[in-house]
Amino acid sequence: MLTHLFIACSFFIGIIFTNPIKDSIDYELLGGGVEGDMFFPDGYDPTKSHSDAKGVAAYGNRLWPNNVVPYDLSSIIDAGHRSIVLQAIDALMNATSTIIPGTTARKPCITIRPRTASDPVFVKIQYGTGCSASVGYGTGTRSMTLENPGCFRSGTIQHEFLHSLSTYYSKLFIGIYHEQSRPDRDDYITVNYANMDPSKAHNFNKYVWGSTALNQNTPYDYGSIMHYSASGFSNNGLPTITPKDPNAKIGQRVGLSAIDIAEVRALYKCSS
Repeated sequence: MLTHLFIACSFFIGIIFTNPIKDSIDYELLGGGVEGDMFFPDGYDPTKSHSDAKGVAAYGNRLWPNNVVPYDLSSIIDAGHRSIVLQAIDALMNATSTIIPGTTARKPCITIRPRTASDPVFVKIQYGTGCSASVGYGTGTRSMTLENPGCFRSGTIQHEFLHSLSTYYSKLFIGIYHEQSRPDRDDYITVNYANMDPSKAHNFNKYVWGSTALNQNTPYDYGSIMHYSASGFSNNGLPTITPKDPNAKIGQRVGLSAIDIAEVRALYKCSS
């Protein structure tokens, strides 16, 4: 089913999402979390094996119940910024939805809506340093931090929401992770450690299928909205990531790729 979904739309989406957005500052790498923009509890790191027995109790299954993600936008006071966030939410929901047969209506896979008084857990969207998000559903407030101006674009906000939609269970990071952290990444990219500060090299650690990350059984996706740009964490302006496909473009922040969509829909068990 996954194969059918991303093959059916990959041609069209691939045409749209070819050119990465280039900034003088990569705000997604300034959030201070794991790989720059992911926050887990208690120092959890998805690139490191967690063999302790407390895993299930400590981390639990944190997919959003009923596929509903409440959010609080009250801290974003600028009307233009609020509009960009709402556009990103609409784009993500629309991309992962499907048309109801015989109608023009769409059935959402994920519903991202304003929080109500009955929502004990929600995503608090706020200003801060860099772009970052708490990973998964959990107790209390989950945060998404957006720095002005670099984080206020639709694709970057969708990127952070995909971190929020992911989860971790026992030893496994489950969901939508940074593409270049996949265990098979060396077949598709070359990581140029000479072009980064050695203290940043840990951001390029690889996951291990079945040990630190769940295999989504999808192909490597240069066009993923979750892929680092070619210059991520560069300290000399030269590429830290070189695609082995000379025609490949990485680091786009326009919208979800066909494979991103397939992974979200599979994670949240949305029917075809």
